[in-house]
Amino acid sequence: MFYIWIIITVVAVIVEIVTTDLTSFWFSVGAVGALVLNIFVHDKYIPLQILVFSVVSAFTIILLRPIIKRKMDTPKIPTNADSLIGKVAIVTTSIAMNVPGAVKVDGIEWTAVTESEPHDVGDLVEIKDIKGNTLTIEKYVKGENNFQSYFIK
Repeated sequence: MFYIWIIITVVAVIVEIVTTDLTSFWFSVGAVGALVLNIFVHDKYIPLQILVFSVVSAFTIILLRPIIKRKMDTPKIPTNADSLIGKVAIVTTSIAMNVPGAVKVDGIEWTAVTESEPHDVGDLVEIKDIKGNTLTIEKYVKGENNFQSYFIK
């Protein structure tokens, strides 16, 4: 059984390297636990070794995998469009609650929607979010974003 636990450990690590899903690694941890038990009891208590392998693998998958995966997940990389969030735009086509319109920011016209009040042509609005090629806007309140409003093109 000693060599079987070593083979399981190596295979699980290789599969993890290939898939990088952070799942099979935990089976190698379980196999190491069974291997350590095997060192002390040799090939006696094989069902106990299998139990240790199963319990340690399940424990690490259920409890440790989510924690480690959260730490390893890469943060969202902002795009150039994300740099529009917080900027001030000017409404070029009226925007109502369920009716998209258009705004102009940095010399480019964008489709825009609002989740609050309607906006008329010429209103200054602040960009709060971007989904695809549609901006979510709110009424611009002077003083909250006082510097960017001078750069509306």
